[in-house]
Amino acid sequence: MKTPVLAPLLLMDKVFKVLVIDDDAVDRMTVIRAFKGADFQTEILEAIDCKSGIALAVSHQFDCIFIDYRLPDGNGIELLQKLREQGIRSPIVSLTGQNDDRVAVDLMKAGASDYLSKAQISPAQLRQVFQNVMRVHNAEVAMELAHQQREELLAQKEEFIARMTHDLQTPLVGANRMLELLCDDVFGDLPEQAKSNLKIIERSNQDLLQMVRNLVDVYTYDTDAKQFTLIPIDLTQLIAEVVSELTPIAVTKSVELVAKIVDRDRPDANFQVAGDRLELKRLLTNLVGNSLKFTDLGKISIELTPSTASFPTVTVAISDTGNGISESDIVNLFERFRRGNHKRSNSGLGLYLCKQIVKAHGGKISVTSTVGEGSSFAVELPAVDTMLNSTV
Repeated sequence: MKTPVLAPLLLMDKVFKVLVIDDDAVDRMTVIRAFKGADFQTEILEAIDCKSGIALAVSHQFDCIFIDYRLPDGNGIELLQKLREQGIRSPIVSLTGQNDDRVAVDLMKAGASDYLSKAQISPAQLRQVFQNVMRVHNAEVAMELAHQQREELLAQKEEFIARMTHDLQTPLVGANRMLELLCDDVFGDLPEQAKSNLKIIERSNQDLLQMVRNLVDVYTYDTDAKQFTLIPIDLTQLIAEVVSELTPIAVTKSVELVAKIVDRDRPDANFQVAGDRLELKRLLTNLVGNSLKFTDLGKISIELTPSTASFPTVTVAISDTGNGISESDIVNLFERFRRGNHKRSNSGLGLYLCKQIVKAHGGKISVTSTVGEGSSFAVELPAVDTMLNSTV
C-alpha cells in the first residue's frame, strides 16, 4: 500500500494513546512491536472483540484506534459504525490480511481513516500511516473548531443586534411623541421657526427609527424567525393604498406618481397573489419610496401586469426618471449593508429586505438602470391560483 508522503508531523512531543482491537494475539503483538520500533512514544491498550473494544473506547480518550476486520462478535464495519454511534471521533485504521483489498475499500467507505496490511507492518510503514491519519484528523478538528467559533461569533453578533435594536426603539418612539406634542403647542405656544426646526428633528428621528426597525427585520429574516400566513391579496388595492399614502411626498418634490393596471378589463386577468399583506405593502412602499428619494424631476410609475395561463405570475414594475444606478452598484444592490455611491444612500438594508420579502413569497426581483435616465425594479410573484395557502 502506498501512502502519500506529507510534511513531517511532530510525533515526539507527546505520548499517543492507541487502542488495538484484534482477537489474534500474534497480530496484536506485531502491531505493538512496530509501534515500539517507531520514533515516537505510545501507550497501547488491547481488546480481543467488539464488546471489549467499545468499552475501552468509551472509557478512554484514544488518539487512534486500530481494528481488525474479522472479530468473534462482529466485523470491522459493524464495529466502526458502533464506535461512531458512541461519539468516538478518533481516527480509525483497519488491519487487513493479505489480499484483503476489497475489505479495506469497504472499511474506508464506512469511515475508516486508512488501512494497514498485517503482512506489511513495519515501524516505518506504521509511522507513515499513523502520521497521515493524525494529520488529517487534526486538520478536521481545527476546521470544526474554527467553524464553531465563527458560528458562536455570529450568534453573539445577532444577539447584540437584536438587543440593541429593541432597546433603541423605545426611547426613539418616546422622543418623537414628545416632539409631536411640542409642535402641537401642548406645552405652550412656540414660534413657527422653532416648530420648523423641531419638525426636522422629528423627521431625522423617524429615519433613525426606520433604520432600527429594518435591523430588527433583517435579524428575523436571517434567523428564519419570520413567520406569516399567506392569504389571497389583490395587488390592485394594495398599490392604490401605497400611491395614496406616498402621493403627498411626490407632490412636495413636484414628481408625478401614477399607477397603471395592464389588461384590467380582460376576463381572465388575475391580480391576486398569496402573501402577507403587511410585508407586501412594505415591499411596495420601500421600492416606491426608494424611487422618490432619488428622483427630483419627472415621473414614477407603477405598472401591474396580471398573470396568464402561459405566465402564471403577477408582475409589478416600478420605474422612475431619477439618477439611475451604476453597473458596479447593481451587482451588490440587494445585499445587506451594501450602500450605493450616491450621497443619499442610507444603511443599505431597504433593498435587502425587499429581496427577502420577495424570496419568502416565492418570487423574483430584478433591476435595470441607466445612469442619468432612471431605474426600473420588477417584482414577479406567483399568482394565487398557483400557490397553496400555507404558513411560511
